[in-house]
Amino acid sequence: MKISNRKQKTDRKRKTAIRAALLLLLVLSLIFYRDSLANIMEGIRQVTWKELSISVLLALSGYLLEGITISCMMETVVPRIHTHGSARGYKRSGIFIAFVCEFYRLTTLGNGSGIAEIHYLTKKNIETGKATTLTMIQYVIKRTAIMLFGVFGFLFLFFGENAGNLCRDYLPFMGAGCLITALVIALFLCITLSPGLAAAALYLLDRLRLKIPSGEETFHKWGEQITLLNRSGKEILLKKKKTAGVLCLQSAKLVLFYSIPACFLFGKTALTVSECVFLMAVAFMLAGVIPAPSGAVSLEFVFLLFFGHFADYQSAVTGILLFRFATWICPAVVGGIMLAGQRGVQHFK
Repeated sequence: MKISNRKQKTDRKRKTAIRAALLLLLVLSLIFYRDSLANIMEGIRQVTWKELSISVLLALSGYLLEGITISCMMETVVPRIHTHGSARGYKRSGIFIAFVCEFYRLTTLGNGSGIAEIHYLTKKNIETGKATTLTMIQYVIKRTAIMLFGVFGFLFLFFGENAGNLCRDYLPFMGAGCLITALVIALFLCITLSPGLAAAALYLLDRLRLKIPSGEETFHKWGEQITLLNRSGKEILLKKKKTAGVLCLQSAKLVLFYSIPACFLFGKTALTVSECVFLMAVAFMLAGVIPAPSGAVSLEFVFLLFFGHFADYQSAVTGILLFRFATWICPAVVGGIMLAGQRGVQHFK
């Protein structure tokens, strides 16, 4: 009886500590992003309710597709019956993870979403190693969709009338962005599918550990990820129908996201809706190779650089702020509400 009471007290203390940590993360993130949030809210005032509603609907629909993507990835390693008793419950788990990860992305400056996804995947009867591999493979497929959409958008605009000159002016910059993105994806795929290349990468890390002792812990983690990726990643990627389905889901999500600036800027620029969507695809791809917390600042820079050629500065600024609000703040708020709801249900059980 005493042991049981002691365990209950320990559980209560642990849950209290988790809530306090989450609250602290939220407060710190609000302090860190206070200027960005103020700018976003100021920009939102320039948007009509119709434009705002459509943008939020597009963004949340995109994250629903992200949730379905996660559920599809889960199906590659664990039977559906082990997670939930129904297909609806299975997809609900993926959607929950997608939104909650956005909450952690915001509160940890972009560094905690992957860890959060691994954590919640392990709660669905997926061992840690496979959960890590799933997250990495999902990242590779996501980057592949971004690259394919960006390259196609660049070619579409390059041979068009309105944005052709812009593409030719920034051809070296865009080419470098495409190349870096392609190399990152190729590296992941080669390590996943080639045992020989994985062994070579591990050998290189061993040599680096000897030459740079201060980075031993980092190199050790990289080595573990390479081993996991090569052992389990091939099994996942070779399920061609699932992989193609996930790639299609990610592409559909990107169409929804890229349509947000187009909805606002249509009629305010000389660009058509399709040109706005494809120019956003190119900007998003190139922003992905510029390191910044949560992708902050890099996307704004590239967006204003490109769209500033076709719209007045104020409209371009409002367009990217609307995009940030819809795809950054809204899903994080929904994820926070979902997380709070789950904690509340657990508390009353």
